Amino acid sequence: MNELSSLSTQSKIVIDSPIEQTWAVLSNPSHLEHFHPFCQSNRAIKWDSKQKIDELKYINGLVYERHFYSWEEGNGFKLYIGKKEGKKSKVEWSLKPLDNKTQLTIKITPYKSSKFSSPFLTLFMFISILPRLKKYLNHVTRGFKYYLETGKTIRRNQFGTHDWFSI
Repeated sequence: MNELSSLSTQSKIVIDSPIEQTWAVLSNPSHLEHFHPFCQSNRAIKWDSKQKIDELKYINGLVYERHFYSWEEGNGFKLYIGKKEGKKSKVEWSLKPLDNKTQLTIKITPYKSSKFSSPFLTLFMFISILPRLKKYLNHVTRGFKYYLETGKTIRRNQFGTHDWFSI
C-alpha cells in the first residue's frame, strides 16, 4: 500500500469475437479511431516492427503520445501515455482467449505526482483519480466490444461524457 506505483485500476470485458480477429483490430495503426468514445484522432507517428509510437487527440483537444515498450503478438501490449514533454502513465492491454470469445483487460497505473505528500496523494488517488480512470477505461472497453461485435464505429461520447476528455 505504501508504493504509489502499485496504485492502478483496470477494466475487463468479454467480447464475442475470436482472439485472432480481436488482435487484428487492436494491432492496426490508428485503431482507437474505431472504438474510443473520446478519440478525435489517433495518428501513427512511427509504426513498424521495431518501434510503435502514436498520438491520441481527444475530442476536447488534449493531445497525448503513446510509446509502446512491449508488444506481444496476439496477446497484447504495454505502453506509456501522456503529454509529449510530460509525465507518463503506464497502460497494459491484454487479450485472453475464451472458447470463441476474447477477454480484454486494460490496466492503467497513473504517474506519481510530486505536488502532494504521499499520504494525501494516496487518498486523492483512491477518492478521485482511480474512480475517474476506471470510468474512462469502462467507456473504452465498451467501445471496443461494440465495434468488434457490430462492425460499426462508435460515436463520440457514445456511453456518456467524461470530465477529463469530453467537450
